[in-house]
Amino acid sequence: MAFPQTVLPLAVELHLDGAWVDVTSHVYRRDMVSIRRGRADEAGQVDRSSCSLTMNNRDGRYSPRNPVGPYYGQLTRNTPIRIAIEDGDTYLALDGTTGDRATTPDHASLDITGDIDIRIDLTAASWRTVMDMAAKYETTGNQRSWAFYLHGDGGGRPCFTWSANGTATTDIVATVPCPAPASGRQALRVTFDVNNGAGGNTATFYYAETIAGPWTQLGDPVVTAGTTSIFSSSAELEVGDVTDFTGFPVVGAVHAFELRNGIAGSIVANPDFTAQTPGAASFADSSGRTWTVQGGAAISNRCWRFHGEVSSWPPRWDITGEDAYVPIEASGVLQRLSRGGDSRDSSGAQGGVLGSAMYRGRIFDTAGLVAYWPLQDAEGSTSLAPALDHGPLTIIGTPTLAGFEGFTASNPILVLANAELRGGAPTYTDTGQTQIRFLMAVPSGGDADNQAILTFYTTGSVRRWELHYGTGGTLGLRAFDAGGTQLFDTGDMAYAVNGELLLVSVELTQDGADIDYTVSTLEPGASSGLATSATLNANTVGRVGSVILNPAGGLITTAIGHLSIQNVVTTLFDLGSQLDAWRGERAGRRIERLCAEEGVAFRALGDLDDSARLGAQLPDTLMNLIRAAADADAGMLFEPRDVLGLGYRTRTSLYNQAARLALDYEQHELADAVSPVDDDQAITNDVTVTRTGGSSARAVQETGTLSVLPPPAGVGRYPGEVTVNVEYDLDLFEQAGWRLHLGTVDEARYPQLSINFAHESFASDAAQTAAGRALEVGDRVTVANPPEEMPPETISQLVQGMSEELGNFEHSMTLNCSPESPYQVGTYDGTARYEPYDTVLNEPLDTTETGVDITTATGPLWSTTSTGYQIIIGGEVMTVTAVGAAAGTVQTLTVTRSVNGVVKSHASGAEVRMFQPAIYAL
Repeated sequence: MAFPQTVLPLAVELHLDGAWVDVTSHVYRRDMVSIRRGRADEAGQVDRSSCSLTMNNRDGRYSPRNPVGPYYGQLTRNTPIRIAIEDGDTYLALDGTTGDRATTPDHASLDITGDIDIRIDLTAASWRTVMDMAAKYETTGNQRSWAFYLHGDGGGRPCFTWSANGTATTDIVATVPCPAPASGRQALRVTFDVNNGAGGNTATFYYAETIAGPWTQLGDPVVTAGTTSIFSSSAELEVGDVTDFTGFPVVGAVHAFELRNGIAGSIVANPDFTAQTPGAASFADSSGRTWTVQGGAAISNRCWRFHGEVSSWPPRWDITGEDAYVPIEASGVLQRLSRGGDSRDSSGAQGGVLGSAMYRGRIFDTAGLVAYWPLQDAEGSTSLAPALDHGPLTIIGTPTLAGFEGFTASNPILVLANAELRGGAPTYTDTGQTQIRFLMAVPSGGDADNQAILTFYTTGSVRRWELHYGTGGTLGLRAFDAGGTQLFDTGDMAYAVNGELLLVSVELTQDGADIDYTVSTLEPGASSGLATSATLNANTVGRVGSVILNPAGGLITTAIGHLSIQNVVTTLFDLGSQLDAWRGERAGRRIERLCAEEGVAFRALGDLDDSARLGAQLPDTLMNLIRAAADADAGMLFEPRDVLGLGYRTRTSLYNQAARLALDYEQHELADAVSPVDDDQAITNDVTVTRTGGSSARAVQETGTLSVLPPPAGVGRYPGEVTVNVEYDLDLFEQAGWRLHLGTVDEARYPQLSINFAHESFASDAAQTAAGRALEVGDRVTVANPPEEMPPETISQLVQGMSEELGNFEHSMTLNCSPESPYQVGTYDGTARYEPYDTVLNEPLDTTETGVDITTATGPLWSTTSTGYQIIIGGEVMTVTAVGAAAGTVQTLTVTRSVNGVVKSHASGAEVRMFQPAIYAL
């Protein structure tokens, strides 16, 4: 028997002393395990997730200061905890770590050189990203046969790669993306005909709900000229992370895999992970292939409910002292992150504020960085602090510290003001390459002529290098040997630096017995820079020993910042995005990048490249930056169940969703009665959107039931203002319109929907149970056949958040919801229609009349050639079968009445609307 006839099989683990420890037997099941995730009812932003449970402490093991307890010294603040339900089908669990896979050794049956048929059934955390799936492919020794994976271009399209000789490869990408929702389960298939009979080869892609089919063709077959074959390699067959391939392992669960020799041919490998024992390290499939689980992959039947951290261990006793317990509440990572991150910028960022884009670019994205001075020090500093573990720059003179604010990518940097700045480089590995970079801003009027900007000394035969400035905006490079003899002088190079914001680079590379040198510059936002290169013969580079900015103090008004030394020469464009403060970066990608930089696990739902373009990333706390990105895109932040981290669901992933969970009220699939609310909590009919550091735009609902008109024509004015960090002011008009659209949804709210997995409707339906347990923030839930006192249409809601109660024989879930209808948007070549905004009945309509006379005062008249769509008048849905020619502004619609079961008459002047109009998406 299974739940609810038996106790709900929970698994609770704590991460102690570097490993996960099963503490399930210590959880008091007399109390519920309560979990909260996402937003509360229409809350303004996502709250931290939480989990409360009670631990049996009769032996004192959960008293953190008990010196004889088995966990003494391990129950620290923010001890990781994870909770799962252990039932349902098993699967190959993959958490996105490199090396997580299942493999079987090479075998003669796997060496398919002709037609091939590859199938995989998996649940992906995101179907809109690059992702390995399966391959027989090894770069070592040129043992490449084929690979099947998800391509990042185009929002997640399946891709098949093969090699005819083990070395050169050809990629075939599906013509359309996967049809699946943002996340969830589906099966993908590719067949490859190496000789299609017409002098070419053909790859055809398919999808299905599971590997059992039936299969539906995905897009068009991809035909390539020339017959071919597949190389017979010695590589293992891998499912999950593919060695040396995309570098993007699967995040999710693999249910089954099949490899066939020939299209719909004989099966040569078919691991069914759903048939394996949880925890198994290896098994044989029905084709005789032995599979081994590698890395952190595992055969599991766990349905994750929560990952978090326990910040407090409060021991408690009853009055008798016999019952000792610890009630704990764990929180998601938002609990910590919302208090402000640990700033790594020692030169001005305070209170958890992350450093400037240029600072973080140097710290996180610069290869071979051996010395770095941000030069963002505050006024009053007596030396210039390093960002790495080496000495500061010594100040000779009085530079204007934090005196220049022109670089958006930087905190204010210093103005030289005749000061000289000196510092030593730490000892580092001599690689034969040296690169020195810094920000520079010379006023448009120029600075003192023929002055050295930078001098640096090396251990090579060229002992001293000097970068010079000329008043016409020129740059020049000179070199001297140990005796002071000048080895070369480029002369004045026309870089036109006056009045420009620049990243300047001096690059030296040992090329045999010679030195190749380059001076290059790049402006913020530029797609190209300036560079001059040449070669100094018969000399060596060595390593940098010391640097001097503005030697002899000749420059006055020039600003300098972010001086760095690298022992690797890289392109100036590796800091191009950072130099422009990440302007134009997609919202989803910014959240992903920030999480990666700060060591926060990240999960994506939707195509991150199909999110709003952002403005500059300015110094702020981690969560303020992340929330600003999410706000600009109007998507949803959440905390995943399967990992301690953050997730982001793009706005576009909310559009036109199929229901993740479909419920039926008449079948008692809800645990409680629905309670619709008609209030003004979500109304905003006068929206002003301001761009960070820019202009603003306004959108007002002038007509309709939720307009700014006084009641009863409208509801009065409900203003709302929001600031968003989008890239351009022109983006604001669409932003305002979309937010007005969201704020004028004319339907009842269903703040909460409740389900009980112990109810027969779930207990007898494993698929329905799996769908309910898999619900994620932003998923669509529908309720068919609502009570007869309510509108007859299916209730459609988006999940904003949820709470769960897990007991011995209970598992219930309450969903915090908001209307889904605003996210039903128009698509190219779709069935939705635009609607006139001022069409009304031209005369009364009784309960059976099928000729509907309408008048459209100012908007476009109704098309007489398009039919089959639905309209709604006074809550009654009708299907339009014909549209008559206009007589002035009057037309007659021929309709089928009472499509939704509503039978009623309508007064002249009643509003005529499209039942599902085409909405412009943001």
